[in-house]
Amino acid sequence: MGLDMYLYLEDNETKEFIEYSYYRKFNALQGYFVDNFSLDNCGKVKIELKVASKLYVLLNEIRYNPEKAEVLLPIHKGPFFGSYEYDKIYHNHINQAASDFITLNL
Repeated sequence: MGLDMYLYLEDNETKEFIEYSYYRKFNALQGYFVDNFSLDNCGKVKIELKVASKLYVLLNEIRYNPEKAEVLLPIHKGPFFGSYEYDKIYHNHINQAASDFITLNL
């Protein structure tokens, strides 16, 4: 069992959901959704552009001010949730997600 998250986009014409991005063991992002959307295990959340913009700002703040990571997007503990350190892995997740969310906001 792992911690896998997928970000899907809805095609405006076909209304199909297309996998846009994948995150593995990004426990801090999981914690964000659990805290803000009362997300259960294996749950789904529809993200409006307003939320995507807020997430982008948050991720970018951590990207350029890594010392704020523990306060802005703390790790979320759980079984098989990967590293609990604010290390290279954590910041690689932040950079990937920030790149994904900026694309959503263009």
